[in-house]
Amino acid sequence: MFTIHDVARKAGVSIATVSRVIHNSPNVLSETRDKVNAAIKELDYSPNKLAQNFRTQNTKSILVILPEIGNTFYTDIIAGIENVAFASDYNVLIVGSRGNPVLESRFFSMLSEKQVDGIITFSASLPLAEMEQYAEQYPIVVSCRYFDKTTLPNVTIDNEKASKDLVNYMLNLGHKKVCYLAGPSDILIYRDRLKGYLTALTTRNIPIDQNLIINCEPNIQGGYDAIRKLLNSNVDFTAVVACGDTIAVGAIRGLSSFNLSVPKDCAVVGFDDIELSSLFSPSLTTVRQPQWQIGTRSAEQLLDLIQGNKPAAYNEVLNYELIIRESSGEYIG
Repeated sequence: MFTIHDVARKAGVSIATVSRVIHNSPNVLSETRDKVNAAIKELDYSPNKLAQNFRTQNTKSILVILPEIGNTFYTDIIAGIENVAFASDYNVLIVGSRGNPVLESRFFSMLSEKQVDGIITFSASLPLAEMEQYAEQYPIVVSCRYFDKTTLPNVTIDNEKASKDLVNYMLNLGHKKVCYLAGPSDILIYRDRLKGYLTALTTRNIPIDQNLIINCEPNIQGGYDAIRKLLNSNVDFTAVVACGDTIAVGAIRGLSSFNLSVPKDCAVVGFDDIELSSLFSPSLTTVRQPQWQIGTRSAEQLLDLIQGNKPAAYNEVLNYELIIRESSGEYIG
């Protein structure tokens, strides 16, 4: 069965343009309309029945897109979203994009096919231009993840400042050679967290050693591989700051594989305060994001958009806190 995404690709236009043709919008060139209709006929595409009513009928459903379903970081966030949605008689559908932009694009096509009334996305794999096209017509809120130079409604924390505070805490413990395990450089939140690390070192007049900065996949295996690579290169360091808790857990396992103990031989801290952080041994020092509040504010923003209201603030920045546990150790000065 073909989708609106397939029609758009066949006709060489945006999904939003296909939607305008389907609903007989006057703001479409006749040549473009002919190409879209030809693609619809060739693919034998039938719009979702609910789309016949376009904006005149709500589905009372919202879609939540997660990068990965199994990440416990999103547990309280989802609970917050559901709390607000259910109170307004909305259903919540949850899907995982697995970082796949094609799959994510198909999820967004559910808007134009009128299967959902709005989307809260925690993923950033869909090209910004395509997401902005959807946001021109449909309610969309981006949470935790975000894009540079856009007015897409957003709920997040100040990732750069939080990372700076975390690194400063490690510097205050006496560490001078701090390794930083960064996530993928094409994702803005990871770039901002790296900026926080760099700013903290620069402010304290500590030379930046590029050998101590390693990009890795944001998971346990990524942290494990990164720290083993660093140890095999014989680079000297006394502490590791990871841009995510799962990376930090992987780093601790990597250090252990070299018979190094945390925090005795090397301190390690993470970011996000996932459930595993307090249960792991040693328990992980980290940055706690206000998950429940992120969920509730994201849902409230989305429902406002669905009702035709503009959000009070397009970029809503929430507070965070440092959670100090065993893995950061004590003052070494």
